[in-house]
Amino acid sequence: MQISEFCLLVCLTAVMSSAQYGVRGAKLQLKSNEPIYEGDEVSLHCQLDGNPVGWTYEIYKGASTHSYYLYKVQTESTFTFSPVTHSQRGYYRCRAEKGGVYSTYSEYVWLEVSVRGAKLQLKSNKPIYEGDEVSLHCQLDGNPVGWTYEIYKGASTHSYYLYKVQTENTLTFSPVTQSQRGYYRCRAEKRGVYSTYSNDVWFEVSVLPKLPKKPILIVLPSATVWEGDTVTLRCLSKSEVTGTQLTYRFYRDETPLSQETTQNKFRVQSAQLNETGKYWCEVKEQRKETEKKQSDSKQLTVIERFSKPTLSVLPSATVWEGDTVTLRCLSKSKVTWIQLTYKFYEDEIPLSEDTQQNEFTIESAHQNQTGKYWCEVKEEGKETVKKQSDRVQLTVKERFSKPTLSVLPSATVWEGDTVTLRCLSKSEVTGIQLTYKFYEDETPLSEETQQNEFTVESAHQNQTGKYWCDVKEKWKETVKKQSDRVQLTVIAMYVTLSASPGTSVKVGDSINLTCTWEGKMSSTLIFNFLRNNETVKSSSDSAVFSINQTDKNHTGSYMCAVESSGRRQTYSNEIEIELQAFPGAGKQESTLTIVHLSVGLGLVFLILVLLLLMFAYHRTRGLPSIRSSKTGKEKGEDVITSSGGANQMDPLNKEEENPDMLYSELVDPPKGRNKGDSALEFNVDVVYSNLVKGKLMKKREKMPEESTGVLYSDIKLKNSTGASVEADPSSLYASVPSRKDKK
Repeated sequence: MQISEFCLLVCLTAVMSSAQYGVRGAKLQLKSNEPIYEGDEVSLHCQLDGNPVGWTYEIYKGASTHSYYLYKVQTESTFTFSPVTHSQRGYYRCRAEKGGVYSTYSEYVWLEVSVRGAKLQLKSNKPIYEGDEVSLHCQLDGNPVGWTYEIYKGASTHSYYLYKVQTENTLTFSPVTQSQRGYYRCRAEKRGVYSTYSNDVWFEVSVLPKLPKKPILIVLPSATVWEGDTVTLRCLSKSEVTGTQLTYRFYRDETPLSQETTQNKFRVQSAQLNETGKYWCEVKEQRKETEKKQSDSKQLTVIERFSKPTLSVLPSATVWEGDTVTLRCLSKSKVTWIQLTYKFYEDEIPLSEDTQQNEFTIESAHQNQTGKYWCEVKEEGKETVKKQSDRVQLTVKERFSKPTLSVLPSATVWEGDTVTLRCLSKSEVTGIQLTYKFYEDETPLSEETQQNEFTVESAHQNQTGKYWCDVKEKWKETVKKQSDRVQLTVIAMYVTLSASPGTSVKVGDSINLTCTWEGKMSSTLIFNFLRNNETVKSSSDSAVFSINQTDKNHTGSYMCAVESSGRRQTYSNEIEIELQAFPGAGKQESTLTIVHLSVGLGLVFLILVLLLLMFAYHRTRGLPSIRSSKTGKEKGEDVITSSGGANQMDPLNKEEENPDMLYSELVDPPKGRNKGDSALEFNVDVVYSNLVKGKLMKKREKMPEESTGVLYSDIKLKNSTGASVEADPSSLYASVPSRKDKK
C-alpha cells in the first residue's frame, strides 16, 4: 500500500512538473537548399526548445517513416556527413536525452542523395590538325569541390585505359599529335566516392596535307554558313627553308582583312550577309618583300538567317490623340528551329524589352508621341545577328487644344467680389463633347461639367491661390489636358473704428464713433456697431454712431462690422470707451456734503429751539413775571424757583454786562401741575437761554474762522443759591448760520 502511494506521488509530481514546465520538443533540420550529390558535405541539425545544455543527441534512420533504427548517438546537436554517399539517403529523425529525461521525437526529414554524373566535352567545333591546341573538359553535376579527375582513352568504346589523373577538370593537348586521336571519357573521385563515367567523345586529329609551294586557303566550318556563324580562314603554306618564319595576310575580294601576322588564321566572328564573297590569303617570308605567294580564292556564302523586319502602324500612321495604336514587326525566319525576339523603339528610346511578341500597343496616343518608330529582331539567346526595320513616321493629331483659364473681372479682386473662372479649349474633332473641372491648387472646386465657367460668389481672402482647370472628352478618360495655373489674389477689406473727440470722455459729453473701410464695394453697405460683442446699432445710411450725452452705461469695448449683400461681415479693431472724473470733483463733493450736513444740523437745532421755546412758553404761562436783560435784570441775577433752585443764563463775558444778551426763563412743569398754577409753587429748575450775537473769538479760540456772524446759545444750569449744578463749567453751543451766511 505504501509503495502504491509512493508511485502515485511520483506520477503526480511528474504530471505537475510537466504541466508547469512543458515537454521539450525537438526539430530536425537539413542544412541544404540545393540538390545533394554523392561526395557533398551535408549536415542534419537537431534543435531543442529552450536553452539545452548537457544533452545527448540520438539520430534515427529508416527506409520509411514507420521503421527507424538508432543510427548515431553524440553530444553535438549537428550530424555531418562528409562526404555523403548514396547509401545514406533515407528518412531521419532525432531526439535528445539528459539524466533519463527525453525530449519528443522530431518530425522526419528525407535526405535524398543523387549519384553525381559526369560529362566530357571537346572544346572545338572544327577539324583538328596536328599542331593545334585542343581541350577536353570533364564537367560534374552539382558544385564539385576537391575532386580528382580521371581521363580514360581507348581505341573503341569498349576498351579504355586510364590515360591521366589530375585535379583540374580540363585536359589540354598543345600541340596535339595524331597519336592522341581516339575515344575519351572521364570520371571523378573524392575520398572514395566516385561519379559516374561520362559519355564517350571521339577525338580526331588530321594530318596536315603536303603543301605545294603555293599556299592553300581553308574555310571552316564550310564555305556556306548562316549569318551570325563564326567563320575561320586558315592559310596553309610550307617554307622551303627550315626555320624560316612566314607571315600571312587575308583578303575578301580585293579588300585586306588583316595586317601581316605570323598567325595563319583569321576569324570572322559573326558572318553577315554582306560578307559573302571570295576570300584568299597571301604568304611571304618575314622581313622579305621579294617573294609573295597567293592562294586560290574560295567562295564564302552567308545565308540569311531571318529577313529584315518590316514595321507597320495600325490603324494608320496618322491618328487622333487618345486613339489606340498597334506597332507590328514582321520578319521571316529561314531556319525552322530558331526563335526570334522583337524590340520596339521610338526614335532612339526603347519602348519594350526583348519579347517573343511581334506587336506593341500604345493604349492612348498623346501628341508628344509623334515620332519615328522602328523595331529590331534577333535570334533568342544570341547577340550575333540583329536586324532593324526602316523607320515609320507616326503622327498624333491634337483632339482638342490645351485649355486656357481666365479670371474675371481680374486676377486681383476685393474680398466679397464675385469671381468667374472661364476655361477655354478648342475641339479639333467635330461632334465630340468636352467636360470641364476646376481646381484651387490641388483641391477640386467642381465636378466634371459641360459648363466651362465656375463662379465664386463672394471671394474671401483665404481663397487667394493658384487656380486651373482640366478638360477631357465626355465618357473618355484617355486624354486629359490641364491649363496653366493662374494666381488669384483676394484683397481683404480693412475696417477701422475711431472715436471723436477721444476714447475718454466726461459724463454728459457727446462722442462720435466712425467706421471707415478700405476696399471697393459695388453694393450698399451695412454698418453694425457692437458694444461688448452686442449690437447696439445697425445702419445702411451712416457709418457714424453718435452718443449725445455719455454716462456710465456707455462705457465698454466697441467695434464695428461692415457687410454687404451676400458677403460676410468684416470686423474692425476694438476700442475702449471710458468716463473721466471732473478736476477737483472729490473736494466739491466733500464741500457739498459739509454744507448739506450743516444746513441739516441747523434746521434740527432751530426745531429744537422752537420746541424749547414752545415748551418754555407752556411752562411759564401764568408766572408773575419773566425777566430778561431788556427789563433791567442785573448781572448774575437768578430766577428763584419754588424748590430753591434757579436756572441762570450767564453771559459769555463775565467781566462786562452784555446788553445784547437775551434771557428766557424756561420752566419744566412737573406732573400734576394745572394750567394757571404759579411756577414758584413748584420745585423746578428755571432754564435760561442766553443768546449771544456777536464775535466770540475772544472766548472760544478754537472756534473756526467761519463762525463769525453765527448765533450761539450758552446754557448753564444753576441751583437756587447761584452755584453751578455741575462742576464742569463748559457750556453747550449750537451755531445757526445767519442770513448773510445763507446767502
